[in-house]
Amino acid sequence: MSSPPRPGEPRPAGAGGLTVLGDRRFRPDIQGLRTVAVLLVVLYHCAVPVVRGGYVGVDVFFVISGFLITRQLITEHHRAGRVSLSSFYARRIKRLLPMALTVVLCTEVAARFFGPALQSATVARDGIFATFYLMNFRLATQGIDYQNAGGPVSPLQHFWSLAVEEQFYIGWPLIIVLLGLAFRGRTRTAALTVAGLVGVGSLLISIVDTRQNPALAYFAIQTRAWELAVGAAIALATPMLLRLPQRFGNAASWVGLLLIGASAVFFTDATQFPGAAAAVPVGGAALIVAAGLKTTAGSAQWFLGRPAMQFGGRMSYGWYLWHWPLIVLAPSILATTHGWWGNVVVAAAALGLSVISYHVIEAPVARRPVRRGRWFAIGAGLSIVVTAAAVLITVLPTAGLYNSGPAAALQLGGADAAALTAELQRAYDRPEVPSNLAPTLTDAVHDVPVTSSDGCHAEFLAVTVPLCVFGDPAGTRTIVLFGDSHAQQWFGGLDALARSRGWRLVSWTKAACPLADALFYNAQLERPYSECTAWRSATIAKIAALDPDLVVASGADALPGPAYSNRTWAAQTTTSLSALKRAARQVVFLADTPLPGTNVPVCLAANIRTPQNCQFTRRSQTSGATEQNQQPARHAAVVSAAAADGVAVVDPTDWFCSATGCPAVVADTLLYRDATHITQAYSTALAPVLGRGLAAVVPWIARGR
Repeated sequence: MSSPPRPGEPRPAGAGGLTVLGDRRFRPDIQGLRTVAVLLVVLYHCAVPVVRGGYVGVDVFFVISGFLITRQLITEHHRAGRVSLSSFYARRIKRLLPMALTVVLCTEVAARFFGPALQSATVARDGIFATFYLMNFRLATQGIDYQNAGGPVSPLQHFWSLAVEEQFYIGWPLIIVLLGLAFRGRTRTAALTVAGLVGVGSLLISIVDTRQNPALAYFAIQTRAWELAVGAAIALATPMLLRLPQRFGNAASWVGLLLIGASAVFFTDATQFPGAAAAVPVGGAALIVAAGLKTTAGSAQWFLGRPAMQFGGRMSYGWYLWHWPLIVLAPSILATTHGWWGNVVVAAAALGLSVISYHVIEAPVARRPVRRGRWFAIGAGLSIVVTAAAVLITVLPTAGLYNSGPAAALQLGGADAAALTAELQRAYDRPEVPSNLAPTLTDAVHDVPVTSSDGCHAEFLAVTVPLCVFGDPAGTRTIVLFGDSHAQQWFGGLDALARSRGWRLVSWTKAACPLADALFYNAQLERPYSECTAWRSATIAKIAALDPDLVVASGADALPGPAYSNRTWAAQTTTSLSALKRAARQVVFLADTPLPGTNVPVCLAANIRTPQNCQFTRRSQTSGATEQNQQPARHAAVVSAAAADGVAVVDPTDWFCSATGCPAVVADTLLYRDATHITQAYSTALAPVLGRGLAAVVPWIARGR
């Protein structure tokens, strides 16, 4: 009688051509599944129209990783009676860091010398987060920070998924070790129970958080851990799964491919994800991985085992790492933009680069033995090199982006309308960006009102905000600033005016919550913005209780998401203004500022000698591609409706645009910090102009009281 196979060896073929594979090291079907996963991600990033949900490829990777790593851990425990954590982490360093840090370093250098000038320091900082597998935390924070919305895309943001995996593997091996000590002989069962509990708990958190805060849920380890736990559970349940009939594998593998493909085709960016929707691709991947525990004729293993699929699997790690930096940086490197087809060409070039790096880096490193001390030292050394490069790039001066001298304060105190118009006209004709620009192009994104950092500006999920008093707290007059971030942008000017006039200033503003009395869809939350409606009603009630002398209300004309007609939007804005009129002694509607339609600091950084390329005209200003979101048509409709309802209106357009057009810089002052918000430097400089505008419609201000 022959001896039974050792653990890890394929079991002999039985009737019907069935081979039981159990915990064998290499799985051709998983290698092919890697190809499916990376191809979906790449096509999605290329914006290929038919693969609108290709982001589900990441979920497939999570299931694969959870299965393979858990199988490795439980097999080691079965064979040796213990798990060596140091060896495990040495293997992870050997497998991941050389390629990952090569890509990070190359991306940092390419962004510095070929990418948008203003982005190099940000990419360098992203490189540090990517190096230490913290990119998901960085993106989650940025995703819920309205002040960062609309910024340039990071060429390293795809490292978030690697961060999620590695964070899972910080704790999971330790859990296996502890369970091995506590449940000797029953480690597999105990670990399966824990994986189930982790999976169920994480899935519930994912469902809840995806509904409430999808930007956070998409990147967070607590909302993604269940996907890795599914893969882990398959590895732990292998003995039970091997008892399933052969026909299960045939059907399950094809159904799994169908589920993954359907989610990639029918899911879109509007799909609430991960949440419950992620169960479709995760379930598909789980079926394929579980079915592949046995080889069966007629299963999807035949397709996944084709040479092309095996090749794609070998290249998948490098292709995943290289494709996104090239897609993001290609327009700057090639000095041209292109559609999805151009992205496909760039992605194909990234595949070629991954083939080269596979033979130069991945394969040679994989052949080297795992020596714990050596690989820990190599990992630390590589991390230090990449971090040092990031620091160097961050502090390395870039021509035109840093202040080389003190900026002359923009003096508009004594200027009448004609003088301001002349200043705007001179700015429109200036030959270059001043070297003493204030704020600098690199600092512009941080030139936000103080209320953004002191808790006095309500973010997405907040429905209340504390009473925040500015200006002259002992003043006899009280004014309230009310609205969204386009109202908040006037804080600098209104605060300076209040301090000079002896007024109390109460600031009540909320991110992405315009004046219009409507429950609308919020693109960043990916759901109806109920917090805005609740906050607006509660704050108007607070205003009524405060009984201020004046409310200055403002808001963005443009709205992302489902379109509203100009007439409807104007009517809904007027509804809120009427409610404010009933709550306060007087209301002034400060109309929205002109919208450049491009990120002004980024544009100027690329046009230091030709700032006119970043200017716009009154007629060209726009914030969207649809008629409903365009300026100045909506602007005019809102202003007209407010005036017709008896609301005093101050239109600031002439403070930004002359008859010729709207400059990006006036004197030495930058007007916009992004594509829609004005800088606090210009807001503060406009304080006297704002005062004259208010005096024209508010009698007690005109009388100097």
